[in-house]
Amino acid sequence: MTDVNPVEFEMAPLRNRARTPETLVNDPLAQNLQQLTLIAQTLRNVILNNNNSPPLNENHDAACQVSSHRPPTFAGEEDPTTLEEWIRTFDKIFEVVGCPEERRVELATFYFEHEADLWWFHESPAFRQEPGFNWETLKTKLRESFYPAHVRSAMYEEFLHLKQGLATVVEYHKRFLELTRLAQMLVPTEATKVDKFVAGLNFDARKALTVSKPRTLNEAYASAANLY
Repeated sequence: MTDVNPVEFEMAPLRNRARTPETLVNDPLAQNLQQLTLIAQTLRNVILNNNNSPPLNENHDAACQVSSHRPPTFAGEEDPTTLEEWIRTFDKIFEVVGCPEERRVELATFYFEHEADLWWFHESPAFRQEPGFNWETLKTKLRESFYPAHVRSAMYEEFLHLKQGLATVVEYHKRFLELTRLAQMLVPTEATKVDKFVAGLNFDARKALTVSKPRTLNEAYASAANLY
């Protein structure tokens, strides 16, 4: 009879024993897989919860979006160009971020400082009592207060007598646009803008554009610039 090693006799069943779920738990690789599965499930739950969560507070969101564009402040200078640039900047920001109409006054006035801030502190209680007071109304109030009559008259006078003179076409066009924005009632249509712009050009350009008859201010400017 062949002798059998007792150790080999005991180990053989262990080698041939099927790997049960209990043995898999003790396997390092299996444990890692279980951990990865739990992490994946956790991430899935977080994503689903975020998708189902309510949106951020709209008031806070609008303020953050406006702030992200780093809007300028307005200190109350009696300079219509500065005021119009400030207003135009906020018009563009409000349009881009889709700012609600009811938030625009509050957000714009947050960027007042010095004289403008003092003016708003004293005048805002009365303004807010006016029916329908909104961003458009605020712009009108600002122009009335910080675009005084004597400054307005001076701008109108300069615009009426604006000529190219020694300036380049680019310089003349830039000043023309600045004054046009401040005196829109003097050139209410595109045709009147073209006529006024052409009339202020130097002789050669004025003569050439009188023949070509541009229909828009951009066409008139491009034609005059090409001549030089």
